[in-house]
Amino acid sequence: MLDPLHRLGIHARFMDPDPNAPVAVRFPSTEVGSLTDEETVRAFGRVCDVLTYELEAVHAGALAGLAEEGKEVWHRPETLELLQNKITQKAYYDRLGLPTAPYRPLEGKDDLLKFLRGPDEIFADFPQKPLVWKAAQGGYDGKGVRILESLDQANEVDDTSCLIEEKIDIALELAVLTVRDRSGNVRCYSPCLMQFDPQANLVNRVMAGSVEAIESWLPSPLQKMAQEMAAAVAEGLGTVGVLAVEFLLDTRGRLWVNESAPRPHNSGHYTIEAACCSQFEQHIRAVMGLPLGDTSLRSSAVMVNLVGSPGSVGPAVYQGLEKVLSLPGVFVHLYGKAQTRPYRKMGHVTIVHPDLQKAMVLADQVEEHLRIVTE
Repeated sequence: MLDPLHRLGIHARFMDPDPNAPVAVRFPSTEVGSLTDEETVRAFGRVCDVLTYELEAVHAGALAGLAEEGKEVWHRPETLELLQNKITQKAYYDRLGLPTAPYRPLEGKDDLLKFLRGPDEIFADFPQKPLVWKAAQGGYDGKGVRILESLDQANEVDDTSCLIEEKIDIALELAVLTVRDRSGNVRCYSPCLMQFDPQANLVNRVMAGSVEAIESWLPSPLQKMAQEMAAAVAEGLGTVGVLAVEFLLDTRGRLWVNESAPRPHNSGHYTIEAACCSQFEQHIRAVMGLPLGDTSLRSSAVMVNLVGSPGSVGPAVYQGLEKVLSLPGVFVHLYGKAQTRPYRKMGHVTIVHPDLQKAMVLADQVEEHLRIVTE
């Protein structure tokens, strides 16, 4: 969010637990501190007028205390607290009447194993039909999620509060970025399509374009439905800022709300180059009480996540970078992380082209040539 902050003349302070975090590379006065320590967060926030965050792992109680002291905190601490826990998040979708995969909250591993040995009728065909296990808190980038196909695999999960879901027969995964201002105005970007790495359970490619450009994957009535459902989530929560809502489209053509993230999201990185107003600027505008920007796209785009290669741990080396930089319509974003490890997000590449199919061909070339390895 540094670029829109600078362009809009807004003075900002940043805190991150890593002294070599990407923000610290560009903003050396970044404060080093734990985002989960209550007193550290409160001390940092007391010298700010407006507070926001770009990941969920922040002490919600500290933010609530700052709000009580009169600080503006967006999204509101109670919204963050609700979405930090996948169980309360799923219950929220139920209250809104939005379709979400059938689930069962469980207290820990013993509760999980007891339930799987004598499942109710919803999950009676386990292990013939696999289940999805999700840790209630702390999961991100594929962590805290497991596909369970046997009791032995259930024995391997962490002993923590969790939920199990019916495994949806997925035809497509997609996301809708919403932005809501303080007056309750909500705008949605067009749905974007996501492809995931089956090993890391991490998004490796995002595709975005006009209604017509993605019609063959996601018919226009479903595009509209996804936007309406995402807007309902944002309005119900009373968000202020960017909220990403992820969906599953099953093989029968049904949309299911999967998860929501109260922050700028990996699925929206393409908006920096491809949208009239990026998700990052939208978030700044919303939390600062400024008018929302135009969510329309200037071009079709494909975003490719750059992650550490399997087996590579140590100082990062970007093989094939020169080749990728020579491709037309390609924008490389390296996050400045010195150390790589398997599947660690190290950057992203956005390809913009009027023709989404041609952008996808260029994305294939990016994935073919660019590797993040060690010396």
